[in-house]
Amino acid sequence: MKRTSKEWKDKRAEFIKGKACVWCGSSERLCVHTPGAFSPAGVRSGIYSLAYARFREVYRQKYQKFEHILTGKHRHKSHPAWHKASTVHKAEPDHTDLEAQCIEVLVEDTEEGNFKKLYHEWLEESGIEQLIEEETRKAEEEYASLEHAIVLCKRCHFASLKGMELCPVCRKKYKSSKYETCFDCLPDDKKKDVLGRQREKEDFPEKSEQFFDKSFTEEP
Repeated sequence: MKRTSKEWKDKRAEFIKGKACVWCGSSERLCVHTPGAFSPAGVRSGIYSLAYARFREVYRQKYQKFEHILTGKHRHKSHPAWHKASTVHKAEPDHTDLEAQCIEVLVEDTEEGNFKKLYHEWLEESGIEQLIEEETRKAEEEYASLEHAIVLCKRCHFASLKGMELCPVCRKKYKSSKYETCFDCLPDDKKKDVLGRQREKEDFPEKSEQFFDKSFTEEP
């Protein structure tokens, strides 16, 4: 059913009638929203993502060799964020659960340059391409029936499209779906963890993914 058709517009109006945004409670500028995981595009992308992750592991085991290199950083109970082992702490540190940081470095790739070709061959041979077509068709039918649809205001709808959702604590700001609350509503200790992870990414922006062909996405 096309979204420009009269049938869809009537169905949409009937679905929204008398409802409010399920996130923020607004009754203005409402729209029909199908969570990404249930939309045809979301179903298709989700299967491709899982398949891509699986093939990366297959490729890694069959064609690549890595070495683990110490970075000179560690972390422990009193200072859980990665820091230089030579750091002098102001207070006596608790070295319980001491862990040295290391990174993977690719040293051999016997099929370098053929990742994309091997990936598409694997998709076909494993039957995943056919599975994707079947699941996408099923999702399109459910999408048209509004089986998984909810009502959101336009503001919450656009936030959802960016992977955000309303913070359940303040109910004012939006947060990434992987966090429990927005940053401002996090306890102080969790704020420190988030900032520590951000600093870690800044120190080591390049991971082993750099050795894969990034000229294409998970989907062909």
